[in-house]
Amino acid sequence: MTTSYILERQEDLKAHKKMMREAEKAAVEKMEEEKELRQAANEARIKAKVDRIVRGNAPPVKASVSVQAPKATEVEVAEEKPKPKAKSKMFSKKKPVIEESSDASEEG
Repeated sequence: MTTSYILERQEDLKAHKKMMREAEKAAVEKMEEEKELRQAANEARIKAKVDRIVRGNAPPVKASVSVQAPKATEVEVAEEKPKPKAKSKMFSKKKPVIEESSDASEEG
């Protein structure tokens, strides 16, 4: 036997899921409408271009405006003094390995 608060919680979850599904459905429909509008605009652009080509009209000339960038002001940069090279580390020569002439097995 389930208690009343569990049943209420289940009802709330069902209502929440229903709202979420409706919101998702609305978002998908909106995306599809936007896609259709973009496709229609693209088709209209292509149709206009094909019509211009068929009529033999020159494509519209886009006026290009050249804007000169302002000259960069010279900024004095303090020159960094080159750091002296680190001295290489001096490694001491390895001491020769002295082998013992007597074995422990020879003793006693």
